[in-house]
Amino acid sequence: MFNYYKNCSGFTLLEMIISVGIFSTLVVSAIGITLGVSNAQIKAANIQAIQDNIRFGLELITKEMRTGRSYALTNFCSPTPGKEISFTTSLGDPRIYYLDANTQKIMRVVNSDCNDVAKISPLTADEVTVDGLTFQLNGQSLGPLDGQPLATISLKISSKSSRFGPETNMNLQTTVVQRLRDL
Repeated sequence: MFNYYKNCSGFTLLEMIISVGIFSTLVVSAIGITLGVSNAQIKAANIQAIQDNIRFGLELITKEMRTGRSYALTNFCSPTPGKEISFTTSLGDPRIYYLDANTQKIMRVVNSDCNDVAKISPLTADEVTVDGLTFQLNGQSLGPLDGQPLATISLKISSKSSRFGPETNMNLQTTVVQRLRDL
């Protein structure tokens, strides 16, 4: 009878339990790694979407300001000082940029009419929340010693949409120097 068991080939129950346990551990580890990589990709896509959106807005603001003149910190549309800048574009059109506290979006006003909804347009998408926007001016005095007027724009932004995964926060700052001096 002892020879009967020696000639039978196969696995014992203990060997099967151990092999299933090792295999299960490997599968659970692989799933965890896959989910981690997937979340990292979602986060990277979220950051890229926010950067693309805010880059578009900042490029438009800086382009108009670089070729514009007569920078001024105003409060025509925004009651908070330092949250709004107005200037004249290279074509002679008045322009205002400000942070709308209700929608938390950067707003662009054409022809300085804050009451005409048709002349106000948002620069940021719905997925982006602008938590802070400040403008600082240097070299405001007119004349040959004005030191080339410049404006510093500081932004604090975050993602709003949960479909992009975890919330992303960023702080951005840029400085715009006027091409032509106000003489």
